Amino acid sequence: MSAISAATVRVATPCKEWLMAVGVFFDGFSSTAEMLEVCREAELAGASSLWFAQHMGYREAVVSATAAASVTQRVTLVPVAISPYLWPPLPVAMAISTLGEFAQGRVILNVSVGNILNLGESGVEPVKPIRIMREYVEVLRALWAGQPVTHAGALHKLRGAKMVFDQGRQYPIYIASTGPQMLKLAGEIADGVLLSAGLTLASTRRCLDFAQGGVQAKGRDPAAVRTCSLINCKVSQDGAAAKAAMLRKLAFLFRSRGHAENIKSSDLDIDHQAIIAAHARHDFEGAVRLLPVEAANVFAVAGTPAQCRTRLEEYLAVGLDEFIIEVSGNAEERKLALDLVREVARRQAST
Repeated sequence: MSAISAATVRVATPCKEWLMAVGVFFDGFSSTAEMLEVCREAELAGASSLWFAQHMGYREAVVSATAAASVTQRVTLVPVAISPYLWPPLPVAMAISTLGEFAQGRVILNVSVGNILNLGESGVEPVKPIRIMREYVEVLRALWAGQPVTHAGALHKLRGAKMVFDQGRQYPIYIASTGPQMLKLAGEIADGVLLSAGLTLASTRRCLDFAQGGVQAKGRDPAAVRTCSLINCKVSQDGAAAKAAMLRKLAFLFRSRGHAENIKSSDLDIDHQAIIAAHARHDFEGAVRLLPVEAANVFAVAGTPAQCRTRLEEYLAVGLDEFIIEVSGNAEERKLALDLVREVARRQAST
């Protein structure tokens, strides 16, 4: 059982700064120099948030967010997504508070169980995920409250640990998931829900329904829980090349068993188990070959600028509070993606 010996910790209340229309995310695959250049341009284009993926073996999310804080002034910075199975709560509370101090509070923490394959490579088995996540959020909030925390949880143990600086500042916590139970938990306790990149429109709606179930179960105001989704986006004047590049992104995402129902919802002939097996033997090119070209615009946004605008409209109609698109590729492709960000930001600002 868990015991939190700290002052009562409230769930953060959304404020106007949270009302972000469009964000940009980074998968950690590109150089830090390129990422910082895009951060500057994204803020100028009107993006309200920057999201940094914690893909194992690639650029580190909190470090990337801190670097981005040095070249931006307004955007909210979000490390995505920190796993309780790999990062204990006190070091995470310290890291986020340090980032928050440097960025003058414009920070959100995103947490998730993590990718099962990556956890396995680190020798970790994600047991009791719902309990672990509930305890993780509880302990982080207690640490930020500034009092000594005693916690005897299923995974983490604290015996009087406390934050010595930045006491009393509660950073918003979003939970990332596509699983029904975890989404319900997010609706019950989190400040926001983040959906994975690579979802079909049907999966996106289904996930939002699960989260809403948690909101209703606890009698919370639906406005208290922000709903967000990462959207893979590849824009190029060469639409075929953009779609081919997107298939590589999707092949990486689909290494996770968590995408099984999502892939079924596409009605495409995709052998998900074969993709997972290809990753297990480190045959990435083999995984890419298992995806039909149609997948590029069923699970993502890819093609010419006109094609991407049309597809993006479909995601905008789902009812998310915020969508976060990828900006990557060569300089021209990044410019085209940022033009989409600018277009959406201006439209939202005028409504």
